Amino acid sequence: MKKNQESGNITFNILLIIMFIIIAVLIYILAGGKIPKFTKNNTGVQSPEMPIVQPSVMQQSAGFSDGLTKPDFSEQYPLNEFGEGISERDIFDVDVNGDGQRDRITRTRNDNGTSHFYYQYKIELNKNGNFVDITPDGFRTTEGSECALQKLQFKQTPEFSITKISRKWQDSWDTPTMAEKTVYKLDGDKLVASEPIQMKIVCNVEDLF
Repeated sequence: MKKNQESGNITFNILLIIMFIIIAVLIYILAGGKIPKFTKNNTGVQSPEMPIVQPSVMQQSAGFSDGLTKPDFSEQYPLNEFGEGISERDIFDVDVNGDGQRDRITRTRNDNGTSHFYYQYKIELNKNGNFVDITPDGFRTTEGSECALQKLQFKQTPEFSITKISRKWQDSWDTPTMAEKTVYKLDGDKLVASEPIQMKIVCNVEDLF
C-alpha cells in the first residue's frame, strides 16, 4: 500500500513539473518570444534555418560598370551654387590600338543640379607623344534617378570595342521604349560603328548589358 502511495506521489510530481513547463512556454510565447526552427542538413545534424540571399539581390548591389577601372588620374571639382558643372574627371592610360603606346580615355561627369546627369567620354590615340581625338559624336551617357537612356561599356579583350545601348525618351523618364545596341570597333585609326540592333523595350538600359 505504501509503495502504491509513493508511486502515485512520483507520478503527481512529474505531471506537476510538466504542467509548469507548459505554462512557462505559453507565457514566453505570449510575451513575444519565438521558438527557433530547426531543419536537417545532409549529415543528419539539426541546424537553425538560415536566410538565403537570392543571386538577383547580389547582382543588383554590384551595380553597373563601364569597363574602365583604376584611373591613372582622378580629380573632383566643386560645383556652383546651383549644383551645376563638372564634378569629376578620370583619365585612363590604356593601349587602345595595340601599338605598344599608352593611349588615353577621359571620363568626365557633368551635373546640372538635378538627379539627371551624364558622363562624357573622350578617346585619344597616342601618335608619338601627340594625342589625336577619335571620339565618335554623342559619346556620352544619359542618366536620371528613374532610368538610364544611354550607357557605354568598354572592353579590351579579345579586341578593343565599345558597346553603346540607348533608347529614345518618350513622355517621361520612366516610360519604356525600344533599346538599340551599337558596337564600335577600330578600323585603322578610326572607331567605326556597327549597324544598330534593336533589343527590347525597357526603362533602364543598364539591364541589357
